[in-house]
Amino acid sequence: MSAIPSRTNRSPLRMNKDVTALIPDFPFHYANYLQHGQGRPLGSVDAANHGQKVLIVGAGIAGLVAAYEAMRMGLHPVVVEASERIGGRLYAKLQGDPATPDKQVLCELGAMRFPVSGKALFHYFRKVGMTENSADFPNPGTAAAISTVVDYQGEKVYYEVDGNPAFPKPQEYVELENQFFDGFLEHYDFAAMEAAMTEGSINQPRIKELWQAILKPAQGTSGDDVSFYSALLENSGWSKAEIDLFGQIGFGTGGWNTDYPNSILELLRVLYTGLDADHQLMFDGSSSLPQRLWSTPPKAFGDSMQYWGEGNTVEALSREVFPDPFHKEVRHIVRQPNGSFRVHITDTKTDQELLFNFASVIYTPHVRILDKLRYSGNPQDLPAMDSLLPLETWEAIMYTHYMQSAKIFAATQRPFWNDPVAGNEQRKMSITLSDRLTRGTYLVDYSASKGTYKGSGIFLSYTWNDDALKFLGDRPEPLPQHVGLCTNLLDNIYPGIDLNERYSTVDPFVEHNWEDQPLYLGAFKMNLPGQYEYQRRIFSQFMSGIDTNQPDRFILAGDDVSWTAGWAEGAVTTAINAVDKLAVCFGGGSLPGNSGPVASWHRLKPVELG
Repeated sequence: MSAIPSRTNRSPLRMNKDVTALIPDFPFHYANYLQHGQGRPLGSVDAANHGQKVLIVGAGIAGLVAAYEAMRMGLHPVVVEASERIGGRLYAKLQGDPATPDKQVLCELGAMRFPVSGKALFHYFRKVGMTENSADFPNPGTAAAISTVVDYQGEKVYYEVDGNPAFPKPQEYVELENQFFDGFLEHYDFAAMEAAMTEGSINQPRIKELWQAILKPAQGTSGDDVSFYSALLENSGWSKAEIDLFGQIGFGTGGWNTDYPNSILELLRVLYTGLDADHQLMFDGSSSLPQRLWSTPPKAFGDSMQYWGEGNTVEALSREVFPDPFHKEVRHIVRQPNGSFRVHITDTKTDQELLFNFASVIYTPHVRILDKLRYSGNPQDLPAMDSLLPLETWEAIMYTHYMQSAKIFAATQRPFWNDPVAGNEQRKMSITLSDRLTRGTYLVDYSASKGTYKGSGIFLSYTWNDDALKFLGDRPEPLPQHVGLCTNLLDNIYPGIDLNERYSTVDPFVEHNWEDQPLYLGAFKMNLPGQYEYQRRIFSQFMSGIDTNQPDRFILAGDDVSWTAGWAEGAVTTAINAVDKLAVCFGGGSLPGNSGPVASWHRLKPVELG
């Protein structure tokens, strides 16, 4: 979901590098930790605590990974979800004519491209069988896109990659990419950091050393205090015109200027770890992953469990407590003297308030929702919510900065852009980058899917930040609504194509803006300059109480708790942190020979800036 475009020529796979997303702030190798167990539970809990009920707030991927692994350790996960569906921002919505399922297509309204360097996430994709039905994602400027059109300052540039030599990628774009990696990023030791994150030469102390030099340089300004734009001005050697070009279209792969206000640290984390490259499209739909973890017994995935019968699922255990776990909004949490939690849950379908006690709570929705919950209900309840977290953690939550994201999608009757053309002819339509309203237009074709849905569709617009906010309010008729605005612009870029004639006739359009979703209020976190300490406090919350031998059983998880929000990898890894913390809370810990994040904390913990 992240706003950072994909690199092309310099991607790790093209350079024969097996990069793993080891976050420099806490370079724990989550994928090795997950794979080492070979189907065993990640940790253990004291047998006396088997069956203890743990509330998992939110049924996104963080919540379902946490619930699945907690169940395998012998705890009793109870997942509640305020909406009507599983998945959170993994949200694949079916579009097209129901009468012809093979012409229907999955529209990914949230995360849609998954970097192979995110190996903790891919551990679960493989586990549930989704990698067997996937393909390279058609990012602009990649071979999977077949062709790309850049509409910039009134001119249209068409090119193809790894294909037709009649339409080469403009040399200007190639040079920008080379200058960015060989020039600008070397001010931040890119090659050395990437090497330290490459399998076969992974070096966690070296990662920490390189990163600390950026956070706390011997002289000069901390990287935490510098925006991406300021860093480009100082270190790129580019003119303002080149910075503007890079901001609008990047290397012909997508504009970077929505990230210009963000901390340079945010960009570096993603680039070092390869999260911006080598993306996969999951034909089964992204939300299939949390759905399968929800409803499938671990035995089907080759996983074992403690305590529970092998046929149990997260869904079955959740429904033992809530026959309908959906439309259940957690509105108040009170820590009890014995360390358990009294949780106030509202059924938003019936407006009934439900009260339950849980031994532990893992909270996975956006932390900005948690901040709003502090002030719901009776004023006298405010101190109880305040006491859930230290004041400095609440401060970090209050000032967390979120990006916006909007998508407008249309199912098509067929993938007409793949129609054969003569060698010297341009294709009818291409993946499109524009400096105008639509910004990014993506074409998806599911005809190679091994699943039921083999249709096609167009993301008429995929935008972030200020560009996404332009789609928050429809104009009244007779002015065109947002779909009309996008099709008018694209018909201008591709004269005579008449997009409206190529749409499905049944429910063809969907528009989604994460900023106006009441349970999210934004797409993903991106820190501004000076916000490193806020992120460190939120991420480190899972370690609360460990050093005092009174581990806190209220635990934050989710992608905005991670250092790489906007990527599902961060949601998965924070869920693993939470599960490892649960093991400690209930009298156990990591299995012998496979130390988890809690046991690895003091060796790898994030640097404090003070």
